[in-house]
Amino acid sequence: MSPVIGYKSPYALLLLSLIGMFPCSAIAVQWLPLASTTRYQVAIDNDSIRLTPLGRLGAWLRFIPQGDAQRKAAATDYGEKGYRSHLEYYEIDCSEQSAVLGLIDIFGTSKTRLKRLKGGVQPDAITPGSVLDRAAVRICPTLDDETLEEEPEAPEPEGETSSIPDSQPDEELQLKIRILVKKSVDDPSNIEVLRSLGNAYFDADLPEQAIAAYNRALALRPADTDILNDQGAMYRQIGEYSKALANFEKAFRIDPKNLESLYNSGYVYAFDLNDIPKALDVWRRYLTLDSSSETARTVQGFVDRYGKGQNR
Repeated sequence: MSPVIGYKSPYALLLLSLIGMFPCSAIAVQWLPLASTTRYQVAIDNDSIRLTPLGRLGAWLRFIPQGDAQRKAAATDYGEKGYRSHLEYYEIDCSEQSAVLGLIDIFGTSKTRLKRLKGGVQPDAITPGSVLDRAAVRICPTLDDETLEEEPEAPEPEGETSSIPDSQPDEELQLKIRILVKKSVDDPSNIEVLRSLGNAYFDADLPEQAIAAYNRALALRPADTDILNDQGAMYRQIGEYSKALANFEKAFRIDPKNLESLYNSGYVYAFDLNDIPKALDVWRRYLTLDSSSETARTVQGFVDRYGKGQNR
């Protein structure tokens, strides 16, 4: 489902499904001041930083108007008279220095969310000196970054307390899951049904259910590298990084030419565990197997960016 994770991604490596990948809101977020513009005080939630399916780093930014005039201007822009502040969710590509605005949450008084706006999918270049440039400097890994402090459950921007997506899977996907669940009960040894069930949960952004379905499939076929990679993606999504790496490394032991597992491992080491030297080892191994594809060019970009000063 991914270039960094999975079964039907456009690249076939560590990518998670885009469905429901945006973080929900949460209480008690520790906002860190980021920038002050003519219109807003901007802060970033470091705990919201997550690796996205396309290898970008996602993070929430909070925008509070500098004064009443700025608030009224924003209220007009967003068509909400009760506007008091808003959050913006960005996916930042550290290698390409570009970003995608994914969501905008508009808040009124008492932190009531008035509306949610969808952003785009095409990345835009980050302007030097801009708010996004400061965010990129803050969150993109560097060789001397310290490992981010891990929390059992990282809070996400204010409003809700659950890390479960706001919306349930669409009706078509829910129906597909119900059908596959019934088939898996009727024919528990059918590995393709179990694989499809895991993939459906994957698409629905239900990682724990996906992991359970993939476990049942792996009990029947423990050397299936596709299932190992997909389950590893789900472990990564819930913060079980050691289990994710165990899956990816097992897939590579089974198939020493498995590019997906190498790509996935490199991402976990770099962006989840902040172990840049280990990530560079994995990425360089990747390049010995693939040096010409689009993914290889991305990997080479990571090596060029993060390999400066590292001994080979």
